[in-house]
Amino acid sequence: MQIGESSIDSFLDALASKEPTPGGGAVAGLLASIASSLGNMVLAYSEGKKSLAEHCDVHADCFSILQEAQSEAIRLGNADAQAYEKVSELWKLPKDNATRIESWDVVHLDAARVPIEIMKLSENVLQTLRRLLGKTNAMLRSDLLIAALVAETAARSAFYNVGVNTGQVADAAQKEKLDAQASKILATCRVLALTIETTC
Repeated sequence: MQIGESSIDSFLDALASKEPTPGGGAVAGLLASIASSLGNMVLAYSEGKKSLAEHCDVHADCFSILQEAQSEAIRLGNADAQAYEKVSELWKLPKDNATRIESWDVVHLDAARVPIEIMKLSENVLQTLRRLLGKTNAMLRSDLLIAALVAETAARSAFYNVGVNTGQVADAAQKEKLDAQASKILATCRVLALTIETTC
């Protein structure tokens, strides 16, 4: 099931079923998309306000970034599901199967790279939301904060998907590289979210 091509009810039913996908990775992508959409709602209620006229260029730039992030997050959520399907198929093969042995690290590394992209996207969303602090309709500051919290949750969710895949990788150098990258992004996302929360 593709996120964005089904109703909310259908997605939730599929998510609750005994199927490997959609799963946590799809949820992480969806959360990043929701955060982007909510950020743009804040902008929609800020557009045209005389008291915020000086920020119109920032509004336009942030709106464009968040709109692109909204669709990209859905794409990444679906890509994560596809990557996990390959992992799932590999696990079904006998341990001495040649394809399983040869593809093991490659498939798990690919499955770890997609959630890292979701984390990067979430960081970008958070950076964009931070730019809007003090520049949007004050009545929607709780929505701006909620968007930040959801984006941080998307990053945290994706972080654990990175770890569950790198944990299966035999190549220590590749594993350490991806784990370090994920940890760095997560730390940045936490700081950004805290800054927005404190300010809001």
